[in-house]
Amino acid sequence: MKLIWDVDADFIAKFTLPIAVGLIILALAIIFGAKTAFSTKETAFAAVALATSYALSFIKIFSMPQGGSVTPASMLPLLIFAYYFGWKKGLIVGIIYSILQIMQSPQIYHPLQVLLDYPLAFSSFFVVGFFRRLGKGGFFAGTGIYGVLRFLCHFLSGAVFFGIWAPEGMNVWLYSFVYNSTVLVELALSLVLAIFLFASNNFTNQMERFAADAKKNIYQR
Repeated sequence: MKLIWDVDADFIAKFTLPIAVGLIILALAIIFGAKTAFSTKETAFAAVALATSYALSFIKIFSMPQGGSVTPASMLPLLIFAYYFGWKKGLIVGIIYSILQIMQSPQIYHPLQVLLDYPLAFSSFFVVGFFRRLGKGGFFAGTGIYGVLRFLCHFLSGAVFFGIWAPEGMNVWLYSFVYNSTVLVELALSLVLAIFLFASNNFTNQMERFAADAKKNIYQR
């Protein structure tokens, strides 16, 4: 199947993407090394967060015609993971999640478009890990920045690679801005649910204890 830029989508899916993903994972392993080892509890929490987010991503509140949809806060479990376990582990989990998203709903038009719409967009939640020391407010600040970063990824991709679907006479940048504003709707849903979660002392105390125990487990192995 031939798509925009005369790129063979099947070739990209079968060869280019797996190689690129493999190189990214290898680079992450070299950069972070043993300092980013996952304890058993961290691995379990990451697996649950990935599974929950992936399952929620199949529930579409509404879908857009050229790809993209609003889901019931499907990124929230991953945002919580990055907040409690740090940006490095959040980035690794984010790369894994981006691969799952490619498998779930591949919109393949160009290698740069794939990079923007999947690894860069879906792993950007790792920035929440930088705000851990700011307390509860840090989660919301980090989530807001994640929303901006993800929107920018889809916005650039939309203007450059999907502008041909803009209504006649409409500026492609405006079209992409309006089209991809659905990302902000899902962000708002995540923030609303997070307010209820972080308002619960039981939730935050349990997560604090779990995260502390999980990190201790690394050094005791």
